[in-house]
Amino acid sequence: MTMSYEKNIEAAPNEIHEAMRGQPIGGAIKNVANMFGIRSSTQLFSDLGSALRRQGAGFQFGVSSLGFIRPDISIPTYQGKRPIHGLAPIYHCFDEVGGGKGYSQRVTRKTSRDFRGKGLTYDEHDGVDFVCPVGTELVAAAPGTVVMIRDTWLRGGLTVALDHGDGVLTQYTHCWKAKVHLGQKVKRGDVVALSGVSGMDMTIFCPWIPPHIHFMVWENGVPLDPFNSDNSTWYSPDGSGMPVSVAATEAFREELIPDTSAVDIQAINDVIPQCIDDAVRDQLQALDGQYEYIAALLEDSLHHDKWAWPEALRGVSLRGKKGGETRQLTLPLSSNFYRGAFFADKKIPKHNFWA
Repeated sequence: MTMSYEKNIEAAPNEIHEAMRGQPIGGAIKNVANMFGIRSSTQLFSDLGSALRRQGAGFQFGVSSLGFIRPDISIPTYQGKRPIHGLAPIYHCFDEVGGGKGYSQRVTRKTSRDFRGKGLTYDEHDGVDFVCPVGTELVAAAPGTVVMIRDTWLRGGLTVALDHGDGVLTQYTHCWKAKVHLGQKVKRGDVVALSGVSGMDMTIFCPWIPPHIHFMVWENGVPLDPFNSDNSTWYSPDGSGMPVSVAATEAFREELIPDTSAVDIQAINDVIPQCIDDAVRDQLQALDGQYEYIAALLEDSLHHDKWAWPEALRGVSLRGKKGGETRQLTLPLSSNFYRGAFFADKKIPKHNFWA
């Protein structure tokens, strides 16, 4: 299938400008605040207070953090521009040294290495960052069921998670708006959210960090690298190992939506009472026995909200026996604008690249 990405890009709206257009200043500010995951002043001050109380668990910086500043990518992307060749810049890869083994809010590059042995990642980064303008349609990388919609400004903002069966989940983080609901079945390529810049890190570093989706793959509660995994990896028909959009292939036309992954109800019921954070406990209890949703939220929280759980619970299993079926993933960005991705290792030129 041949697509004119340059034509599509020229027709693409700048969502930030659209949110501001024709509205009273108060409404426009509210819309832009929502893109950053700020839902109310009460929520903002509560989250900031929580961050201050957890001194040492927040963001940590160093000289190596200066590498995060990429105006060559961020400024055009905030302007609503996309690469004319239809390839999304990969801003950060999974950290093969510490990614998935733990989680901290360090934004340093002391020991990190991506799967190529290069430095396009940072310490304990647990996903892949695809750069895209605010308002880009995020699509299911494989068929599945929506099992989590979590809005946590302190850690990534609005996040949607899909269960693809056999303990494999994908997460889409820094969203502006969810376009699905819990329990909804989605096919590969279905829209699940609109990209945003939600979360404390994106808010603090605007406009120097580019808008992007933080895409994660989980297997039985452990984050893994889709560029370096045996069971959950990119569908790459040309053998390059790079993801392609669902429109670039007809290989999945007849695939079915799998059942949600099995969960260990007893293990879940044993873990929840040990939560030491009231807000996290309330989120879990609000799901009221819907264990496929509780498991997804619990796995996310055990990994990312380490202040909320005893150290002894790290690595606890909430799933049944692991299945052996391979999950092939496609690009989680709309095929209207993207056909694949590339590693943004080098500075990107201003001219003849963006449209």
